[in-house]
Amino acid sequence: MRIPITVQSDPFNIETAQPAIDTARHAFADYLEQVPRKSTKSKHGLMGPVGKILSEIKSGRRDPESLKGYAIRVQETSGRGPSAPSMENLENGIDTVVKLLNNVPLPFHDRVLDRLDYGLYYELRKRQAASKEARRQAWIGYIREKYRTAEALALAWDEATISFEELYLPRKDEGARTKKATARQRDIADFWESQGVSTLAEEEQE
Repeated sequence: MRIPITVQSDPFNIETAQPAIDTARHAFADYLEQVPRKSTKSKHGLMGPVGKILSEIKSGRRDPESLKGYAIRVQETSGRGPSAPSMENLENGIDTVVKLLNNVPLPFHDRVLDRLDYGLYYELRKRQAASKEARRQAWIGYIREKYRTAEALALAWDEATISFEELYLPRKDEGARTKKATARQRDIADFWESQGVSTLAEEEQE
């Protein structure tokens, strides 16, 4: 009578994949900071070409060079090709993911990719919020430097009361230098110009 032989394999611990997931996430996030995107309001828009890369990987495409070429082609449709630093980040992200999946049991691939997908989405939103707050503080500093006191600001903007700390970051299209532009609109236009951004209502300027 033959004695059955059983082989016990150690169960895969997905936490061992986390360092590589983090490496890929940071690389993709750095890449996307240099990629023009039409809108970042939705997850699809925020993830840009990387969202499509991850979809391709989930569907079974695992050749690194093919994925890199696909990503660049997606980016080129926006009208601008990748820079050398962004290419390096893109390559690092793709190479890390492909290498990771080659060392992860197949049943765990979707879980690994989901961690990367939503972890990257969170990091991008976090960076976006930090960037917006930094810009808001720059706006507050700009207005504080110009008016010095809240009373002077309130008088210029025709407000009953106003606080520097409670100022929100105005949209670029809130600024203007038209004939009928208010002091606030002109301040907004001047601020965005100081940030290297032009406003939309300057063609009517006197």
